[in-house]
Amino acid sequence: MAAAAPDHLVRAIGLGGRARAVAALTTATAEELRRIHDPSPQVAAALARLATGALLLAASLEKATAREPMLTLEVEGGGPAGRLVATASPAGWVRATVANPLAASATRNDGRLDVAAVVGASGHLVVTRDPGVAEPYRGVVALETGDLAKDLAAYLAGSEQSPAAVLLGVLLVPAGRVEVAGGFLVQLLPGVSDDEAAALSDRVRAFGPLSADLRAGRGPREWLAMTFPDGCSVLEEVPVRFHCGCSTERVETALKLLGIGEIRAAMDEDNDRQASVTCGFCRRVYRVPRLRLLELIREIESERTRP
Repeated sequence: MAAAAPDHLVRAIGLGGRARAVAALTTATAEELRRIHDPSPQVAAALARLATGALLLAASLEKATAREPMLTLEVEGGGPAGRLVATASPAGWVRATVANPLAASATRNDGRLDVAAVVGASGHLVVTRDPGVAEPYRGVVALETGDLAKDLAAYLAGSEQSPAAVLLGVLLVPAGRVEVAGGFLVQLLPGVSDDEAAALSDRVRAFGPLSADLRAGRGPREWLAMTFPDGCSVLEEVPVRFHCGCSTERVETALKLLGIGEIRAAMDEDNDRQASVTCGFCRRVYRVPRLRLLELIREIESERTRP
């Protein structure tokens, strides 16, 4: 049996520059998210799809900026999973978290996981683009289905006036491990004709489930060939991985943002010895000693008195 391909993302332009596509294989990354959060199968699939979707949308951000550009997807669907968040970079890293990882739902009649049932469809989707050179742009749209692929396509068409098709696929083995995961995005750009748009739409609709394609050994390059039979120009291929980026410094900054009251409450909960802070993305536990907590309080007080 051939070794599984490493996770990667491919950006391409087709139809003479009148359509763009992003295709990603995210199996190992989705499995790492499952390992970290130990979720129900439905939430594992939701995290895989959200993280993959974040990577697809982040690929459009420019890399050469003053600070690293990032894109964040937040889903508040009203379902039992609660709030889901994924942040990705065009460099290929992504992280994701969920409020209630153990949320579950009944299996659908066709035997597939009912991911939309744990996500919900009565809330909203927030897309925050941080280009790295200006203030972040935040778009908010109502969730329409709880199917993350359809909701992302609706966001692109409505908020960014960019007609698009988004496909997200994930397959879990009975034991819960992620067997395959990936995603594909195609966007129409200015200048595309009605005939070209119709033909492109027909080819994308002819796709089977991406999870089945991945299981059969097909992936990003094959999807691009199917979508652009006359060829396309590959702009770049980047490796994909889970990356959190949390640190003691960031935890202390977060504590300061919470304020003096929250810091004192954290000290009381831990018998005044330290505060334990768990990163929601990687589950790493940071222990901030009491003396450092008192220093943070003094820093807050000093900043408040500055002219």
